[in-house]
Amino acid sequence: MKLTRITADAAATTSWSGGISKQYVIYPPESSYANRDFSYRLSMAVAYSDAAAKYSKLENITRHLVMLEGTAQVCHKGHYDLLMHPYQEIDVFDGGWDSSGTGKVTDFNLMLGPGAHGRMAVIEQDGTIGLGGCGSCGKPYNRMAFFCGCGSAFFAFAGSEQATVLQHDLLLLEGFPEGLSVTISLAGAKLIRMDICCR
Repeated sequence: MKLTRITADAAATTSWSGGISKQYVIYPPESSYANRDFSYRLSMAVAYSDAAAKYSKLENITRHLVMLEGTAQVCHKGHYDLLMHPYQEIDVFDGGWDSSGTGKVTDFNLMLGPGAHGRMAVIEQDGTIGLGGCGSCGKPYNRMAFFCGCGSAFFAFAGSEQATVLQHDLLLLEGFPEGLSVTISLAGAKLIRMDICCR
C-alpha cells in the first residue's frame, strides 16, 4: 500500500479572478486541468470576495463540492440553487452546467472525468471505517483520500502503518488490499473522505 501525505505548501497553487486554487492531486500525473484530460482531481479553492463568481465550465466532468469555511449560495442555472454551509451539504453536479457561487468561502473539490466514479463524505467522529465497492461499476474503489479541513487526525492501518495529517493536509491511499480497514482518531478535526474508482 502506498501512502502519500500532501501539505498545502506542496500543492500546486494558481490564481483566478477573486481567489486562489490549490491542486493536491491530478491523475494521471501527466494530465492537466487546462486540457481537461484528467481522470480525477482533488483541489481546494479560496474565494476572497463576496461577489458572485462563475464556476469554470468543465464538460464531461462530475464535481463533488463541500464548503470548509464560510457560507455559499450556489446557483446552477436551469437546475437548482443551494445554500451551502461548512461540512454540511455535499453538492454533486455536472461540471458543464452554467454554475456560480456567492460568498467568501474556502471549499474542496473532487472532480471526476469520463470513466471515473467516486463519492465524498464528512468524518467528524473517531472510528474504524472500511472500503466498499463502487455503486456505479461494481468494482472495488482503488483510491481513497482524506482531506483535513481543521485540527489534526491520526490514522492506523492493519499491520504497523500509521499516518498523521494536520489542517489542510491531504492523505492519499493507493494500492491497498480489498477489505482494508482504517482506524481514525480526531483531534478537533473534520475530515473529507473521498473514495475513487479509476482504471
